[in-house]
Amino acid sequence: MAADSKAGRRSNRIKRTAGEWVFDIFNVTLFVIIALIMLLPFWNVIAISLTGNAEFMRRPFIIFPEAPTLEAYKYIFGSPLFPRAYGITFLVTVCGTALSVLVTSMLAYGLSKPRMRGYRFFMIYLLITMFFSGGLIPSYYNMTKTLNLSNNLLALILPGAVSVFNFIIIRSFFRQLPPSLEESAKIDGANEFTILFRIIYPLSIPTLATIAMFVAVGLWNSWFGAQLYMRDERLYTLQLIIRNYIVRSTKPAEMTRVEGMRDAAGRILQFNETGLKMACAVASTVPMLLIYPFIQKYFEKGVTLGAVKG
Repeated sequence: MAADSKAGRRSNRIKRTAGEWVFDIFNVTLFVIIALIMLLPFWNVIAISLTGNAEFMRRPFIIFPEAPTLEAYKYIFGSPLFPRAYGITFLVTVCGTALSVLVTSMLAYGLSKPRMRGYRFFMIYLLITMFFSGGLIPSYYNMTKTLNLSNNLLALILPGAVSVFNFIIIRSFFRQLPPSLEESAKIDGANEFTILFRIIYPLSIPTLATIAMFVAVGLWNSWFGAQLYMRDERLYTLQLIIRNYIVRSTKPAEMTRVEGMRDAAGRILQFNETGLKMACAVASTVPMLLIYPFIQKYFEKGVTLGAVKG
């Protein structure tokens, strides 16, 4: 019996031709080369951040440092500037993502029902704001004069509370859910909030996780809002500090104070300025790279929701 089953499995296998094998090998080789080309610049950034000044002056393009050093990282974290900027950016990212996902999903749940009063008006209103904005000057005046949020982290959180693009994605998913779920819950006495938080949200985790990832990456990488509304350098986000340093070569005052560091032999360290900038870039990139593996399974499923099914 076992021999017959093995023979049956062998007979069910699709025989592959030599051309198919060549095609697969070519595809794998091609995509490995493309992946290496994409990773090479990032690896070069990491390598330069670990390179001393003398070695970098001798050969600017570095793949493997001859004498790796962490002096650039010790330098940028040698003052409270970077830890504080990390904390501010983390706070803005977490609070802004939670607020955006909550408000946008609640709006999408309400407008996923065409029978709602004023449905057409609200949909047109939201779509207009997606294609036309009020402009930078009215937004700045609104945040600084009307809401008085200068030097306030709420100025970095509130503007992204509702994303119309994310609203459309979440609403499309909500409309795919069978109405019988809500009807049975209402028969059991559940109100709208109970249905949303205990039935709809658990079924929408892939979609919400994908949207949360998009919002979090956008908030983490944002620097323009901090430049507009923050006047105190102590409230600068990580990306604004790095942007000023890398693009404008404006070194923060608290980084300048720790210059003159000495090595174990008592010699003043000659820092590689390019290495310092690359270390800043690496320090701002690593947190997002560490978070992504934990939501990868939701992300892969979420980005395919709404696709045409065979």
